[in-house]
Amino acid sequence: MVQALYEKKVVTYPRIDTTFLPNDMYPKIPGILQGLADYSAFTEPILGKKIRKSTKVFNDNKVTDHHAIIPTGEQKPLGSDEHKVYDIIVRRFIATFYPDCKVAKTQVNAEVETVKFVARGKEILEEGWRVLFPKESKKDTSDDDEETNEDDEGILPSFEKGERGPHEPSFIEKTTKPPKNYTEASLLRAMETAGKQVDDEELRDLMKANDEMP
Repeated sequence: MVQALYEKKVVTYPRIDTTFLPNDMYPKIPGILQGLADYSAFTEPILGKKIRKSTKVFNDNKVTDHHAIIPTGEQKPLGSDEHKVYDIIVRRFIATFYPDCKVAKTQVNAEVETVKFVARGKEILEEGWRVLFPKESKKDTSDDDEETNEDDEGILPSFEKGERGPHEPSFIEKTTKPPKNYTEASLLRAMETAGKQVDDEELRDLMKANDEMP
């Protein structure tokens, strides 16, 4: 599908092994964003000021023969499935130039009669790049059950200390899910950040100096 988009010249070369862009691409970014007319509601806020340049996006050392897949800025008629893939590429591209999403970690300690409950989650303070992905922003990731980790806590509403309210308790029976199998892409991504999983501080620093590759 991405190959078809490449042949229509709406995205760059698809057979790549990196998610980074070279520094010499930075001056071309405004022109690409301006060409994405269908996404002007998202591009105008960042075109009106200096475009963000992050080393998480622009890094010559992380680019080999080809850089990450990005839109070219050209507009062409696309089929339904092509447009879905194209939309993902465009939104992720635009999101890299948006501010960070700011969240507050929240722990709610509640009590019903003599039974105590604890809920942990996140409260979004500033959406930042999340405005590009409204469905994901509203998704409650707590549905992932026991495999949910600290980074995948559910989105909680605002609470005030001492707040009271009615409740309707219910029981939901679920089963845990095994971790998803690695794909080639997710395995490479995990290897790039493998140092984060190492407890030994010295070894972690050594891996970080070696781009975190084991």
